[in-house]
Amino acid sequence: MIKDISAILIWSENYRKLADWYIEKLGLEVLEELNHSEDTGVGFQVGHVYLWIGQHSKVKGKNEDIHRHMFNFVYEELKSKGVRFLAKPFKAPTFDKVYI
Repeated sequence: MIKDISAILIWSENYRKLADWYIEKLGLEVLEELNHSEDTGVGFQVGHVYLWIGQHSKVKGKNEDIHRHMFNFVYEELKSKGVRFLAKPFKAPTFDKVYI
C-alpha cells in the first residue's frame, strides 16, 4: 500500500497567474521555478508534498468542471484573504470532518 504522496501537479494555460494566487492567498514560498521549453512552472513544498503548478501544452482555457479538483484548506483563513468559494463548506456524510 502507498504510504505517501510525493507530488501533486496542477497544469494551467496561465501557470504564472495560478502560482501567484497560491503565493498570495496561501502564503506558499517558491521552492523552485523552471522555464524550460519542455518543463515550465513553479514548485512549492507543502508539508511532505511537492506541489507543482506548471504549463501544459494540452491544457487550454478555463476548467468548466468545478468538481474536478478539490483541495481541503482552512476556510475562515482563506475567506479572510478574499478567496471566493464556489461551494460552502460541508460535512462529508461518512467522515467526521468538514470539507470546503
